[in-house]
Amino acid sequence: MEAGDVLLPWQAPVIERALALRQAEQLPHAVMIDLADRGDATVLIHQLAQALLCHTPREHTPCGACETCRLLRAGTCGDFGLVTLETDDKTKKLSKNIKIDQIRDLIYQLNLTRQHGALKIAAIYPAERMNTASANALLKTLEEPAAGVLLLLVTHNRGRIPVTVRSRCQQWSVPLPDRALADAWLEGQGIGRDVAETYLDYARGDPLLAADLAHRGYAELVQEFKRDFAQFMRGELAVAELASKLNQSDADLVRRLIDMILRAYSFQTSGVSADGDSQQTVDRARAQALQRLYGRAGSQLATDENNLDFQLQLEDVLISIKQILSRRPN
Repeated sequence: MEAGDVLLPWQAPVIERALALRQAEQLPHAVMIDLADRGDATVLIHQLAQALLCHTPREHTPCGACETCRLLRAGTCGDFGLVTLETDDKTKKLSKNIKIDQIRDLIYQLNLTRQHGALKIAAIYPAERMNTASANALLKTLEEPAAGVLLLLVTHNRGRIPVTVRSRCQQWSVPLPDRALADAWLEGQGIGRDVAETYLDYARGDPLLAADLAHRGYAELVQEFKRDFAQFMRGELAVAELASKLNQSDADLVRRLIDMILRAYSFQTSGVSADGDSQQTVDRARAQALQRLYGRAGSQLATDENNLDFQLQLEDVLISIKQILSRRPN
């Protein structure tokens, strides 16, 4: 489920902060915005740009009527640019990376004369998808910024961005909302409080992900998987059959199920429950083996990136889990 064209309530402080800095004439030349949620950030980017470029904003809100606001809504404002993943002309698939030619074109645009005001804004999103060449091409612009330019690097994973880039940006964070705000937002999406609590647990507090999982019926898939996995561990269900059943669901949901089971058993064998409480039983060797598998499984099941057969990789991961869990404790 997408947030549509409405700014999410927990993102509003970013716009307030930016406008306060502009008012104080302390707006930095480069800001990295790190988002804890996994939703599409393009609405935030456009609203932030509109608020900063608007000639007559009212209480942190763009007027919507000035020339810049009208041009931004039409997508024709020369003082704002967004670099993002593009569709490949040959494969018709979305590119995995932001390419160096896109960054070079952005730099060229930044050096053109401003058209409507004292500020020009360029955004890169998702910034963690810049490849090494793209990130390196951006360094000189970060080191020697043009006057009246704000560069926004928006990311869901700033750890994947080179430190040489990160260190040249002011760091802003958008944390996940508290539970009360998340519950209220989900209720506004038509998801009842009890259901919202369940899905917020599955989504580790991310309301956007919780809403998406709720609308895809993830809870029912979890219960089915737990039953099937128990049968698999007892030898009542073949690995090929379990993998085939899982493969009927979307790959991202299957990866989430595998992540869930590996995390649960990693906590258990480490002597810590999932909620952080200490337990008596510790099996260090098994816990370490599960942690190694946890790291390997993520890349193994990313078949949209590694071009491997999803079901075969899934079978391999399931067999590995069973082998580790079936070992006699030390």
